[in-house]
Amino acid sequence: MTFWHSRSALRRRTLHSMSDRPLLYPTPRTCTRFAGTVTATATVIRHLDPALVGDEAYRLRIADDQITLTARTPTGLRWADATLTQIRAQNGHQLPALLIEDAPAFAQRGFMLDISRDRVPTLATLRGLVDVLVSLKGNRLQLYIEHTLAYAGHATVWAEASPLTLADLDTLDAYCRERDVALDANQNCLGHYERWLKHPAYSDLAELPAPQMVKAPWGDWFSPRTTLNPLDERSFALVSDLLTQQLPACSGEFANIGCDEPFDLGYGRSATACATEGKGRIYSRWVTKVARLVQNLGKRPQYWCDPHPNEDDGLPRDLLALVWGYEYDEDFATRIAAHCRAGREVWVAPGTGGWASYLGRTSYRRENLTRAAAQAAAATGMLVTEWGDQGHQQPWPVTLFGLADGMQAAWSGSSHFDDAAAGQAVFGDPAAGRWLAEAGEADGELTRQSRNISATFRDAGIDFLSADGSGTREQWQACSARLDALRATLPAGWWADEARLGLELSRWAADRAVVRRAGTGSSLAERSELSIRLCGLIPLYRRQWLARCGAGGLEDSMARLRHHV
Repeated sequence: MTFWHSRSALRRRTLHSMSDRPLLYPTPRTCTRFAGTVTATATVIRHLDPALVGDEAYRLRIADDQITLTARTPTGLRWADATLTQIRAQNGHQLPALLIEDAPAFAQRGFMLDISRDRVPTLATLRGLVDVLVSLKGNRLQLYIEHTLAYAGHATVWAEASPLTLADLDTLDAYCRERDVALDANQNCLGHYERWLKHPAYSDLAELPAPQMVKAPWGDWFSPRTTLNPLDERSFALVSDLLTQQLPACSGEFANIGCDEPFDLGYGRSATACATEGKGRIYSRWVTKVARLVQNLGKRPQYWCDPHPNEDDGLPRDLLALVWGYEYDEDFATRIAAHCRAGREVWVAPGTGGWASYLGRTSYRRENLTRAAAQAAAATGMLVTEWGDQGHQQPWPVTLFGLADGMQAAWSGSSHFDDAAAGQAVFGDPAAGRWLAEAGEADGELTRQSRNISATFRDAGIDFLSADGSGTREQWQACSARLDALRATLPAGWWADEARLGLELSRWAADRAVVRRAGTGSSLAERSELSIRLCGLIPLYRRQWLARCGAGGLEDSMARLRHHV
């Protein structure tokens, strides 16, 4: 068993006291503090030691007036340097004498950013993301793509989306390679095609001839036509074209073909075939066909394994399964075991919990990450996902804070989340991590009553006079009070203005929830004041969006905010 497969619920830490604990994220396997310090300008010695177990294992010793970095491979030395950089950033001219011995829990530690739910970041923003990922010892990146890549011949679909170009992908890939991060291709290839199928040129590729009610895992759902017809050769021709264009721009060895949540499969043009052969057979045949194409293009195919799997035994054994799930009580183990029995490689794919929120969901995220790491003993990788559901309204600092916790789980395989260390590593300030962690708990007791969405975000989208929604008036008043208190404690920093917008949106949503629970007893003046507050936040929302992302998708995202007025 290699070193990185050793996963413990909590990593052994051998520091003398919490007061002299270095703020390191991810948390090292062991960190032993010695008496005294070493000057920051001390001689640095780097050498390779084949006796170390694990290609990414390293040892960092700061003692006896020198700094010694030891690893089995150059990759291990790079991670030792990353740890040394964190130590230097917080200790000035004198470094603490210590010994760190470390290695990752997962060999593959990836981050996936959704760029298809309205927000398409600029190249500068994506380069910054790569830098943070490297500092947290991540080694893979994916950009989730439905329609936001400027594919030749398909401008009708992406023209208004501010898409990345293939040249942008080439540029980003080169930036990643220089930092030893693999940029893996990602293009959904079956479901989530509503942005394509709404256009007349692609409409007849849809499974459904017209929108209709279908049965989703959570119950009846009105489908706007999201799934390609897998029996139509033109569907495969479209997917082939997209993959053939994208894959050469990403030098990572994997290509994620998605194929998740084909909710309307079997409800339309493939209904007879699904009834005759079984929907699992039709689904697996399509996935196999796309996977073989990916292999012919020189990549290893991955696909999303839904919590309610769609496949049958015909699914290829050489397809890598991404077992995803985002709840605090998620069952990863059942699907992981099923794929392992079939001889299939597995990565576990938990989430940051940033989407469908204004400030994130701290404990929800951390429990999801903990379960993913604990149940993934047979997995070879972890792909931490940041989605953009419902307008991608979470601020960038919330995304980065979720990334930090995700890499903590992927590297350390433990539940030792550390607010201060995350804040120091990502924002250069321990107080930033403490504040973001607390902000992500402001509606925590109410969020427990929701699924895959924060309570403030969910309640903001409910009609004002509706009786729907969780929580009592008193609970929402307490939530509002916690958010008010956070205004006074928001630290200064480059990230603070973006976090403040998330805070103000959350405060507005909580205050709206309080007034809403008065029902017909709420006054027109109260509702007008809420509308005025939200209208005042929309220009700030626009300005911050455009500072990091293209204009495409902004109006769709803001329309969701204006709907609440």
